[in-house]
Amino acid sequence: MSDATGVGELDTGKLPQLIELKYRSVGDAIRELGPADQIREVFVGFQRHLY
Repeated sequence: MSDATGVGELDTGKLPQLIELKYRSVGDAIRELGPADQIREVFVGFQRHLY
């Protein structure tokens, strides 16, 4: 798998769907994880370590 493919798999556009898979709703995720901008920042930062 290339870096471009890996990054595409975890594209921020997919973040709402990934959140819903884990937390059932974005609202539940925000209650659990904090503000949406912080969730996005962590998601993007985590990818840097994966790829």
